[in-house]
Amino acid sequence: MISSSSYRLKYFCNSCLKRFVSTKRKKITKNIEKTKNIEKTKHYSGTVRLPKTEFPVWLSSELRVTADEHVMKAADFSNLYSWQRKNMGGDEFVLHDGPPYANGVPHMGHAINKILKDITLRNKLLQGHKIHYKPGWDCHGLPIELKATAGAAVLGELSDMDIRDRAKKYAEKAIKSQRVVFESWGVMADWSNDCYFTFDKDYMKNEINQFFKLYDSGFVYQDYKPVYWSPSSKTALAEAELEYKENHVSPAIYIGFELSHKPDKWQEIIGNDLVSALIWTTTPWTLPANQAVAFNPTFKYSLVRISGNAGIFLIANALIPFLSKKLKETITVVIDVPSSEIHELKYFHPLNKSAELRFLPATYVTSDKGTGLVHTAPAHGQDDFLLGLKNNLEVVSFVDEEGCFTEEVGPELSGLNVLTTGNDAVIALVENQIIKQERYVHSYPYDWRTHEPVILRASRQWFINTSSLKEKALDALKKVKILPEKGATGFYSLVQRRPYWCISRQRLWGVPIPAVYNTTTKKPIVCKSLIDHYQTLIDKHGSNFWWTLTIDELVPKEICEELDVKVEDLEKGKDILDIWLDSGLSWSHVLGEDTVADMYMEGVDQFTGWFQSSLMTSIALRGVAPYKMLLAHGFAVDEEGKKMSKSLGNVVSPQDIVRGGADVKKQPGYGLDVLRWWVAGHSLQHSSVPVSKTHLSDSQQCVRKLRLLLKFALGVVSDLPVSINRDIELFIIDQYMMHMLYKFNDVAQQLYNNYEYNKVCAHIVNFVTNDVSAFYCHLVKDRLYCDEEDSDRRRAAQITMDKVLQVISRVVAPILPVLAEEVYLHHPSKSGKETVFKSDNICDQSWINQDVEESVQMVMNLKKLVLKESPINAQSFELGCLVSASTPVYRLLSQFQKTEESSDSQLVEILQVSSVNLKEHLSSDEPFVVRMKAVSGKTCLRCRRNRIAADGDELCTRCLHVLNT
Repeated sequence: MISSSSYRLKYFCNSCLKRFVSTKRKKITKNIEKTKNIEKTKHYSGTVRLPKTEFPVWLSSELRVTADEHVMKAADFSNLYSWQRKNMGGDEFVLHDGPPYANGVPHMGHAINKILKDITLRNKLLQGHKIHYKPGWDCHGLPIELKATAGAAVLGELSDMDIRDRAKKYAEKAIKSQRVVFESWGVMADWSNDCYFTFDKDYMKNEINQFFKLYDSGFVYQDYKPVYWSPSSKTALAEAELEYKENHVSPAIYIGFELSHKPDKWQEIIGNDLVSALIWTTTPWTLPANQAVAFNPTFKYSLVRISGNAGIFLIANALIPFLSKKLKETITVVIDVPSSEIHELKYFHPLNKSAELRFLPATYVTSDKGTGLVHTAPAHGQDDFLLGLKNNLEVVSFVDEEGCFTEEVGPELSGLNVLTTGNDAVIALVENQIIKQERYVHSYPYDWRTHEPVILRASRQWFINTSSLKEKALDALKKVKILPEKGATGFYSLVQRRPYWCISRQRLWGVPIPAVYNTTTKKPIVCKSLIDHYQTLIDKHGSNFWWTLTIDELVPKEICEELDVKVEDLEKGKDILDIWLDSGLSWSHVLGEDTVADMYMEGVDQFTGWFQSSLMTSIALRGVAPYKMLLAHGFAVDEEGKKMSKSLGNVVSPQDIVRGGADVKKQPGYGLDVLRWWVAGHSLQHSSVPVSKTHLSDSQQCVRKLRLLLKFALGVVSDLPVSINRDIELFIIDQYMMHMLYKFNDVAQQLYNNYEYNKVCAHIVNFVTNDVSAFYCHLVKDRLYCDEEDSDRRRAAQITMDKVLQVISRVVAPILPVLAEEVYLHHPSKSGKETVFKSDNICDQSWINQDVEESVQMVMNLKKLVLKESPINAQSFELGCLVSASTPVYRLLSQFQKTEESSDSQLVEILQVSSVNLKEHLSSDEPFVVRMKAVSGKTCLRCRRNRIAADGDELCTRCLHVLNT
């Protein structure tokens, strides 16, 4: 039995050897006894009332999906929205849905947005509100049009109606697939009967009517202005339709614009030297459209010589060190020139020496780079345009819809693409005026769908005059709560800086701009009679009326007479409305003229998009913001913080998270609960939300902990009679749990109301893990498992656990509605009869008991001392505790133990010892003194807690009584 290889017996003396052998025999004997006890314990295991429930801790992804679908059906998820509209009597909470694009499969951005909205709405419902939420889809626009026509043999062979029909079918297909997925995520809405679509004829009628109101009020006008133009899409774009490429390379040049004359006072110093204004530009292709040079009237300028270059150059004095380093040349100041003298200067156009142009003051000219002088082409820049407008400059553009130079610019450039060969050709034409050329790497706007660069190009478009709305919009925003708060400053700045909004697009798939044009004057005709007529035509012919009807059908004879025009002198416009106006007017269709939404909730990118378009239209049409609160959430990135894209191969599908990918080993299915927990835990903290295995695994572990506790609680209450008297006296520890439960719910509601969902998640896990599982459940297991089935002690714990179960289910329900309803389906008193979202809040202020909290905290301090005084490796139920307490503490502890010595008191239960001897001391300054002692006898084989005499029965008195009852 003792291996000689392990112990060198020859080195033991006889007495040592005897002691060694004796010790080993005792251990072996003890192990044998322990084994016998285990066998005997097994005999009593069937008498212990262990929790019983079919509620699973975890399921495989396939089974989990099936189980979730069963819960949703059983709990009638599909009808909850309609039910609450009929039955809830509280104040209405309106969350207006920003319409997702009817394009592609649902992605992580959809999951974040829809689930966060659902968490918010479900929480408001549980608080007693009636919910107003109508999901919508943004159905028009270029991406859908491009996808719909992709694969067509020859695009030119498709008629306008072919393209529109294809686009509508594509959008309808996308909506159908997205709706199924959104509903599978448990998002509460009337998905079958109460959604809105921007391609519906009723939506179109409203939009055309609102357009006229804007036009009639003077907010909408037509003009020739520079806009972001996509040569690849052949249409104007809004800022929200741009993506910026950080490493775009432009050919930048430093070029001299020759002055046409020099002031007389310069002659004595510089003589006959050629003087040029030095310009830096990253868009050489715009030089043909140059109309002026801008300077900053607050700067000091200088005439300088640049080594290696003939002539003299005019530059901003503050930029001399920068330019010397950039040009790698020595720069010498010849004479300083006050900005007041620059007003008088003129220069020759760089490509046309017969044109003499002006220098104009402009405060937007900066001194951080460049030369302090800016080439100005009103057709190709917004600052340039405004400066030109102020100084009556001509808006000259030589660029067509495809981004190529027109014939007007001359044969050397005609037909060349401005961003490629056109740039090179312009540089070649002004080569003798260039002193440096470089490749400039910078951020540059690209078309968000074709991923090709855009240009600023003047064209005749329809605009909303946002300048006239800015101050009203900013005043209205002061009354709007914006979260995160740092988003407010940026949003104010965006509204403040926006000079105008281009609302026309040169495409087919959208709502037509309801304007007909006089073929002679080219002026648009928009009037109330025509708008009313269009409304009738939409009802009769549908949303394609503009493309299917002739001009005489669009403008009938009686309206021609009213307008004093001939129908043959009219033509219908070909532009459609910007999709940001489509969606920006959604409040007027969904909410009506009088309702202001309690909340708009979208991604942070919508500060430049829907938040802004909704604000401007609502201010223009009714003078108020369309929302009381803006909540912006982050957007999904991969675990390295990179934007997800198919080209990078880093796209994570929310459906793969729920169901698992094609290779389940590489992409395991986590289930819907984990997806929703991940959204709640991460999406409102940062602008970028990483989707990583670590975060998903952490979310999975949190849900597992929660399910473990809920399974235990369901098992505990499995035999709790529905009709039991729930007013029986609770133990102090039960009262304490009820007190903590109320506080838990109260804090959770505060966090929900502050939209701190990540903190809600942390709060739930902390409470479940520490206060419930590790503390309360651990302490009451003996009562639950080993007491008589119907004893007040056991029922008190069960009643308390039932409250724990219901409150936790209700608190987690907004985040995990399927789990909450799954709990109710397994609850013995609620199964099939009640759902969480149709139940009342059971939390009652009567649960609050600060005295109990203070008393339990005192006992917990005592327990720390008990643990400290206990021998290492000693089993707690093999120890007795002698407690001597000061008078006030003794009185407090006496609540937990009525007799001087007890083995079944509440104090014994909390301290987890075999017995407690409680005495009052009068002399010591300490609140209590603890001494631990070993208790004789052996442990009850049934409860493994109480001690019995060494020569007595195998069971304690309590267990004997239970088994004999």
